[in-house]
Amino acid sequence: MNAPAKADYDVIIIGGAFSGAASAILLKRDLPDLRVLVVERGTEFNRKVGESTSEVGACFLTRVLHLGHYLNGAHYLKHGLRMWFHNRPEDRVEDCTELGPRFQSRLPTFQLDRSLLDQHILDLAVEAGAELLRPGTIRDIQLADGEENHRVSVTLPQGETKTYSARWIIDGSGRAAVLAKQLGLHRQLGDEHPTSSIWCRFRNVNGLDSYESRSRHPMLMDNVRGCRTSSTNHLMGRGWWVWIIPLANGDYSVGIVWDRSIFTLPEGASLTERLRAHVLTHPIGRLMFENAEPVEDDTFYYKGLPYYTEQMVGNRWAMVGDAAGFIDPLYSQGLDYCGHTVFAVTQMIKKACMGEDISEVHAYLKGSYKRSYRLWFESLYKGKYEYMGDAELTRISFIMDLGTYFVGPVRLVYDSPEHEWTRLPYDGTAGSFFAKFMSFYNRRLNAMAKKRLAKGTYGAWNTGMDLTLGQSYSPNLTAFRFLRWGIRLWLTAELRTLFARPKKAPQTQPMPMVKAVAGVME
Repeated sequence: MNAPAKADYDVIIIGGAFSGAASAILLKRDLPDLRVLVVERGTEFNRKVGESTSEVGACFLTRVLHLGHYLNGAHYLKHGLRMWFHNRPEDRVEDCTELGPRFQSRLPTFQLDRSLLDQHILDLAVEAGAELLRPGTIRDIQLADGEENHRVSVTLPQGETKTYSARWIIDGSGRAAVLAKQLGLHRQLGDEHPTSSIWCRFRNVNGLDSYESRSRHPMLMDNVRGCRTSSTNHLMGRGWWVWIIPLANGDYSVGIVWDRSIFTLPEGASLTERLRAHVLTHPIGRLMFENAEPVEDDTFYYKGLPYYTEQMVGNRWAMVGDAAGFIDPLYSQGLDYCGHTVFAVTQMIKKACMGEDISEVHAYLKGSYKRSYRLWFESLYKGKYEYMGDAELTRISFIMDLGTYFVGPVRLVYDSPEHEWTRLPYDGTAGSFFAKFMSFYNRRLNAMAKKRLAKGTYGAWNTGMDLTLGQSYSPNLTAFRFLRWGIRLWLTAELRTLFARPKKAPQTQPMPMVKAVAGVME
């Protein structure tokens, strides 16, 4: 049998944004002689959902890509996730229940302007020796059987179409999901998680730490010692949540995600007006955005957010990042999957290029993505929108979700990076056990929310409560303390839900702020 002709490139990467460019960097850093071509269709990167990182995503940025210096200079250092609850538009800022850290976080996380970050990483890939074809529009991908080379046809700016051959193809095309759709592997979650999103940028926003905010509402100087402004602030309600993320240029990224089976966004003349009108129904939203102005032509909309691929790798092709799937932005974990898939795929390709046997890792990655995706979805997000408008139930979920996250994914990528980055989250015996445990308490919180709705007690803690946390999470087994605390709160909530009598609508007069304390956490 004749050997295949030499390919034009060892690897062709479709898409030059975060996942595609990061793949090129990791390939070229370890194998500088590898011939890598990145094809990017846009002349510049546009805005994306995903401006906030979790601890795992930040670990990938700072300890795998080594971008810590750049991130600290060009982007915001994030100070945790903060949630705000209310019952009615006329509630006062002083009465809104706050859930989040009292002090600054222990691990680095960031508020990102993705258009700047993507461009920076792509520049680094080119500096490392990757070739860049930009703008270039993919017209056809011919995947070869056996050992023949793959072929990719690209339309250039002048209208000319050229075809390039490659041994490997990496799809980093994001939501376009070029390969998954071509191969019939692309799937929507549909009715299981019918979420949509609108987001845009605003300028002239009044930050929560500003003189104006603190002089009008002195309580903003109490309890919390960190920076609320540089937190990811979420406005919470039943069936929806709004993110508020500061960017280094002074703008704010603002977006709403809602479950279409539970909530309907207010009508309006435009998507931007609908988003703004909803934000202003929340007391914290009014404080920050009453005089804010949307950035023109910067509004985006996705009707169906969650999707996945049935198979992440095949015969010398692979999907990384959002090209493989996306679940939900609530906990800012999109870059977690980007990091895991990019590292795992590039490690596999590097081994193959060095003549090593990759059959075992190939078999693992072929089936692990769908398995991991399903576990993560059911443990964290399935049915969550039913109870995220109840401060008490969301607090329990917040404490326990982060506890399991730090015991598992966060701890592991810091302690055993060479191994853990090649695995997918919650995959394996221990991961599967924790995922099932999380799925169980998530279902119970969902059930309690429905009972509270029926009794009229849903959202009883949404005003008048201080739910800020006095201790920070660490990537070690001390996070089990949060799990123990969360279980106690969960059992208490079960009893309160069971025995609570139906109540009237919440009081109209201001309520005194009450601290929710629990032993070791205070």
